[in-house]
Amino acid sequence: MQRRRGWVAAAVAGGVVTTLGAAAWAQSPWLARSLARQRYLVVHGSSGRREVAVTFDDGPHPTLTPLVLDVLARHGAPATFFVLGSGVAAHPEVARAVAEAGHELGNHGWSDTAAVLATRADHRRDLDRTQAAIGRATGREPVLTRPGSGWVRPGQVRDAAARGLTTVLGSVAVRDATVADVDAGLAFVLDRVQPGSVVVLHEGDPERARVVDLLERLLPALADRGYRLVTVSDLLAGQRSIS
Repeated sequence: MQRRRGWVAAAVAGGVVTTLGAAAWAQSPWLARSLARQRYLVVHGSSGRREVAVTFDDGPHPTLTPLVLDVLARHGAPATFFVLGSGVAAHPEVARAVAEAGHELGNHGWSDTAAVLATRADHRRDLDRTQAAIGRATGREPVLTRPGSGWVRPGQVRDAAARGLTTVLGSVAVRDATVADVDAGLAFVLDRVQPGSVVVLHEGDPERARVVDLLERLLPALADRGYRLVTVSDLLAGQRSIS
């Protein structure tokens, strides 16, 4: 069942929930549908409003994140940053700048590793450690998490929910994190974006600096198509009001 509105479940394969690269959709077995119905897991927002959430993984970075913030500020666009706890601990002032600019911070784990490879106990500790780091830096703990690599086990989704965290995957992910070809990255997103899309981009590494060029072109292109940029929490709050 391919759904394009509401809380959309991902596929389950071998006990692992994934978005199949966060860009493809597949039949959703009962387990993933159950997680989505309980609002523990979301891939795509509601199609009832012409809104899109742009997200960034793997920050904060002391030089790249400020460049991303500058582009967002000039276009008046809010975003959601799924940050690494290690990055927040190393650069709390950058995490604080993200929050003070009005953007949302989400929990992306302590380091850039695949969450699906961790035990549930290690995953819980990872979430808690990152929550604490973000809370210390910004004064507020996140309500959203995105697992490292975009692959997560159902039990890990439930453990996150027990901590008040909704697991957010994504529906349009630029596969090349370094954005080697900005034109190709832009076309990839624009060909797939639709109302309720959660767009996944990456920062956190100087080699990914071309994400700034992509963002410079993507934001006005989305506006030209009549899309309003919102944080993930605002996207989900909007869909609750019409569901």
